[in-house]
Amino acid sequence: SKTDCWVVVHGQVLNVTSFLKDHPGGELAILTFAGKDASAEFDMIHPPDVLQKYAPDTVIGTVGAAGGAPAAGASAAAPKQQVIAAGGKPTEGPKGALDLVDSDAEGLCGCIKSVWFMVRAFMMQIFRTIFFTGNFKFTNDRIGLTRSAFFLIFFLVVHAVGNLHVFLGPDDFNGYGYFYVRLYWTGFGFNANIVEEYVLLAGLLHIVVGLKRTWDISITNTIRSGRLNMAISGLVLLAFMSVHLFQYRLAKIGTTFPVRPPKYLINFDLNDLLHLRLFWTQNTEVPIVMVRDIYQLEYILFSDPLTCGFYMLSVVVFMTHGILGWVKAVPAGALGIPKIHHMKVNILGCVIIGFIGFIYLVFPVFCYFSAPKHGHACDDALAQGLLNTNATNTCGNLEWGHFIREVPAPGQHSEYIR
Repeated sequence: SKTDCWVVVHGQVLNVTSFLKDHPGGELAILTFAGKDASAEFDMIHPPDVLQKYAPDTVIGTVGAAGGAPAAGASAAAPKQQVIAAGGKPTEGPKGALDLVDSDAEGLCGCIKSVWFMVRAFMMQIFRTIFFTGNFKFTNDRIGLTRSAFFLIFFLVVHAVGNLHVFLGPDDFNGYGYFYVRLYWTGFGFNANIVEEYVLLAGLLHIVVGLKRTWDISITNTIRSGRLNMAISGLVLLAFMSVHLFQYRLAKIGTTFPVRPPKYLINFDLNDLLHLRLFWTQNTEVPIVMVRDIYQLEYILFSDPLTCGFYMLSVVVFMTHGILGWVKAVPAGALGIPKIHHMKVNILGCVIIGFIGFIYLVFPVFCYFSAPKHGHACDDALAQGLLNTNATNTCGNLEWGHFIREVPAPGQHSEYIR
């Protein structure tokens, strides 16, 4: 409890009652392991010398060492110094706030509880990342690393769902891209929206904190030890994201594509929604807007086998990095996931990260082997003089990788053939 909390770290019994309020990771992070051996979880989060630096007075004894007076600063209720016996099980002392029995993780109810703990922890970290002012404090723990990682995973899910519009055609995909352009007014005067800016800040936070903690904790380890796997895979992802940004977000595209965007950011017309037209409409009364042709860019880039291979390899590295990070984050006390649910939450997280990675792997394969589709408003844009017949974009004549646009018959849409 908060009034009498003891834990064990590497055979040392710690009375952390008075330290709870000062713990940077919050009280729950410690209370989760009250009356237990927290050595494994402690090592994942803290450098080796943190106890000696910040809480030396919390050490009141060693495991199995009965008798003796408690150290100065121990609570008044501390004559029972043998809080954990040599067998490793609690005998006396306080019970943990989440000290559940094994039956709580068994069966269907156990799986539901594991999902609940995972979703709750994930959403709480997202909420705290966006709204909690404590994010601006500089501390020596990994809270910033964990929260930024959770937010980046959340963004990757949203981004993957958005990229699925490439399967629907150029109107959907370019309309999706224009959706973010329409949010530029939220970007504080920059040529970006607030979502992009926050993702950039979260990415920078994750990179800086990750590299700092690697330097402080793991830099002396060898590659063979495996303790540098996160750092190495993270640096590979940093290189990939730099290339990816210049290929897509920062690329100077000289071509545009005609789209009829909905009145609001998302299309609320029932007929369009039933056909999954979220970011464009077939209503000819809506004026045509010429937008950035990212559909064309996607197909051009993924017409190169080397680009496809580099992208897919980077996705595999992301999956590896994500799974390694997830397994390290789950035991962290700040998430509040009981230990008996760790295995199930680890499995669920790995499956989700694997599925996200699978979605990203599909995009280059689809673009390489499929023919681009014709835009819905292309003919109207040509008739209105918004495009010329030789325009090098999704509507015009173009030799595109291993696809060549077939010359259309009068009154028919042009198509791509191999």
